[in-house]
Amino acid sequence: MKPATTISKVCRVLGEFRQRPSLGVTDLARRTGLLPSDAHRILASLKCCGFVEQNPQTKTYRLGVGLMKLGLAAFQRNELREAARPLLVRLSDEVEATAHLAIFDPQEFDIFLADQFDTSAEIPFKANFGATAAAHCTALGKAIMANIDHEMALRYLGRKGTPGTAPNTITQLVLLEAELRKTQSQGYSLDLEESAGGACCVGAAIRDWTGETVGAISVSMPSLRYYRTQTAVLASAVRSTATELSQLVGFHASAARVRK
Repeated sequence: MKPATTISKVCRVLGEFRQRPSLGVTDLARRTGLLPSDAHRILASLKCCGFVEQNPQTKTYRLGVGLMKLGLAAFQRNELREAARPLLVRLSDEVEATAHLAIFDPQEFDIFLADQFDTSAEIPFKANFGATAAAHCTALGKAIMANIDHEMALRYLGRKGTPGTAPNTITQLVLLEAELRKTQSQGYSLDLEESAGGACCVGAAIRDWTGETVGAISVSMPSLRYYRTQTAVLASAVRSTATELSQLVGFHASAARVRK
């Protein structure tokens, strides 16, 4: 079904605020390809609904309280996040590490942090909910990339790139493809100081009732403690938790096999 033109324009306008705290009408029109008059009309309507606010001095716009309330409601009531929360707490306690949940948005080609639980046994990794998880160098990203359609994964990596963020980051696509095949085969992903020096992570993918990969969970800890811990123990805990979470949101392995 072809989307309504007006709604598409509104979505384009709101989408530009994801990476920029404020925008003026002219800049917004240029970025969205809209006429300035259209951009202004949309912003005026969104302002009336409380979804954007205008700075009286600079005349620029930013996201408003109305949209924040709507976003918080969606965030708090997300089925995957609700189901994951107690499992993340249990997993964090079990392995004494920080547990994370990421959600995959295939529409926008985004992997973003949706929840985190920090163990009190160490200094926590600071959560930044909504922040993008790099597909090529995080355990969350690798777990998802390894379990979605291969061509989609290649398009994602081509679009996002594979920049080096730490000394161990895999930046060559051919090596990364081999890593993803290994991840898919063994059922868990590893980030061995690839996204940040001094931190290691183990992740596993989550599937929903359709059998599609919808996110991932991971545990992270300082690299010195990781190298003193058996990877198999961590991987087993993460995999079993991911399997349990998948089942809670409707995944059935037998149905998925029939679907294929």
